[in-house]
Amino acid sequence: MRLAALLVFAGVCAAQPVITDLQPRGAQKGRPFLLNVVGRYLDGAKVESAMPATFTPMAPEKGIMGATFLVEPAAEITAGVYPIRVITPEGLSNIQLLSVGTFPELTEDESRPGSLPNTNDTIESAQPLPAGPLVVNGKLKGPERDVYRLSAKSGERQVIEVEARRAGSAIDPVIELQDASGKVLARSEDAMLAGLDARLDYTFPREGLYYVTVHDARFSAQAINYYRLKTGSYTYPQEIFPLGGRKGESVEISLGTQKVKTELKPSREMQRQAFVNLPDSPTLPIPIAIGDDPEVMEPAAEALTAPVTINGRLAKAAEKDTYKVKVTPGEWLTLKMQARELGTSKLMGVITVTDEKGKQIARTGDEPLAEDFYNVNQSRTAGDPVLRFQVPEGVTTIKVAVEDLALRGGSNYAYRLNVRRQAQDLRVFINTPYINIPAGGSVSVPVTVERHGYDGDVQLRVMNAPKGLKVEGGTVVSVPAIKEVNRVRSSPGVLVLTAQPGVKFDPTELTIEAVAKTESGQEWSRRAIGPGMIVAVAGATQQGSVDRQKALTAPWLGRELPVAQTKAPPATLAVELIARKRMAEGDELKFRWKWNPRDPMQPLPKLVRGDMVGAADVRVIDAKVDKDDKTSGTFLMTTTKLTRPAKYDMYVTGQLMVDGQAQDIISRPITVEVLEVESTSVAQTGSNR
Repeated sequence: MRLAALLVFAGVCAAQPVITDLQPRGAQKGRPFLLNVVGRYLDGAKVESAMPATFTPMAPEKGIMGATFLVEPAAEITAGVYPIRVITPEGLSNIQLLSVGTFPELTEDESRPGSLPNTNDTIESAQPLPAGPLVVNGKLKGPERDVYRLSAKSGERQVIEVEARRAGSAIDPVIELQDASGKVLARSEDAMLAGLDARLDYTFPREGLYYVTVHDARFSAQAINYYRLKTGSYTYPQEIFPLGGRKGESVEISLGTQKVKTELKPSREMQRQAFVNLPDSPTLPIPIAIGDDPEVMEPAAEALTAPVTINGRLAKAAEKDTYKVKVTPGEWLTLKMQARELGTSKLMGVITVTDEKGKQIARTGDEPLAEDFYNVNQSRTAGDPVLRFQVPEGVTTIKVAVEDLALRGGSNYAYRLNVRRQAQDLRVFINTPYINIPAGGSVSVPVTVERHGYDGDVQLRVMNAPKGLKVEGGTVVSVPAIKEVNRVRSSPGVLVLTAQPGVKFDPTELTIEAVAKTESGQEWSRRAIGPGMIVAVAGATQQGSVDRQKALTAPWLGRELPVAQTKAPPATLAVELIARKRMAEGDELKFRWKWNPRDPMQPLPKLVRGDMVGAADVRVIDAKVDKDDKTSGTFLMTTTKLTRPAKYDMYVTGQLMVDGQAQDIISRPITVEVLEVESTSVAQTGSNR
């Protein structure tokens, strides 16, 4: 049975800390401030953050449901966004982002506690702004507009910018600048180098009053709905080239108006991405990619040798960059582009490989869109191309061409093209940002394995499990081989983590790896990437939707899987296979579940949900509670010819109501083997424990 979603939390547990808001959402560099962490179950909270600051607990401010801290930032703090999470005796909370800027901070009048809604939605009711520079912290409460009035002189230049998605909000902002008559003078949506955020750079033609309107691009109602409106006369990066560099080396980055040098020193937060900015710029820093292989800059006249990462840019429309690469006949090569998905390039790349005579060997980037399972911080379905191919006999040098799908070009059409001798690869994503494991109980950790040419079995493992933490499951079943070598497919996997009774461990961060095997039996592995945080974005979520919305994640935070131990669950749940019946079209498997409540008066659900991880075309039927034992029950699970013969992880989930809160309880997994349909039909009975 396939998991219902790819980005999900591992379970809902009562009384675990949850942050719903930060007040304020930002602060001016160099100034102490009071931070209200708003949420639920925050008693005894301590702040955990990468922000260089001290957090001193204070008495909560009047009307605040949560915790209050005096924050004293370090003198060397830089402008940017920083993660805020709390730890309580009940476990870890989610992460919310706090911005640190260089301008004075204001709060939208409408967003103040006790204020009336929709009080600044028109030009007539616009909130006046003092002379900048400044930052206004506001919220869009549903499909509304927020309007601000500012005064400008003739010939005055101002930058008007909104931070939202970059700062962890679900808002997709739009800025409109109007004159007193309501005429729109300028508009911005999805500004270059600002992700989905907006920025206007405007010189006012005459002295007078002007109006800045902020609204969501779809006028949607978002739960995480804050934004930061920044005004002032300042510089910001106009371009970025190259888009990254090699880990451990120094790289010079052009930001348009000037170049900056940055050291890509290895660290937990800088495994795959770093940040650069103009010195003393009030804008949020820009991400740059970090690679492992040697790097070259265009143009590269001599033939290159893999592995190598090529940094190039299509500087004008219809430009095509071509490189020569030395190869060996019969070997497999993988070419991966980084451009659009970095959020710093407009390039929709197309890669074409030919031999020296011009005969095409392989091409990608212009085929129909494939299913895109994991896309960071963008509402789109087109990703960067990956090309895998085998070098034909007699070919010792290939030509690799890069172009834009729409034949565009310019300063913002840069790319990184990695070339490796590699036949197969995996990318592994953890689909929950953190977990709290109840003492003596279990939680599930959903993982997605993205397959690049590897069709075989994969085993997930935890590399640094502390004493007292039991790791089970993690089987990712193989998929049928296909002819389309560049088609990316994904497979679900689930690890079940159990805190063994009587053994306590401190909060830690787990490292998950996916282990595969070559045809000769040699193991190779890939490290899993954690989402850092997950912010739900309201809107269409189905693959193929014109306006598809995806959850906002932050893998740049460098978090893998933070875990903490919490109090014992109200019950535990077990499952066993008690019968197997061979049918003409597949198996009929009978399972028994068993509740073990701590309190015999605990209400128990009538049904549980069974998951056979990665199994196709499986049905759960005939579920019922035992007549003589209300803590136990059975259900049937049927397979068909479409269910791939393999060993699967099987576990069940039940939901209890505890103090008015829903709490998911899961069982430890068991292994269930699905056999070939053509095998002799034999009825079997018994447990596989």
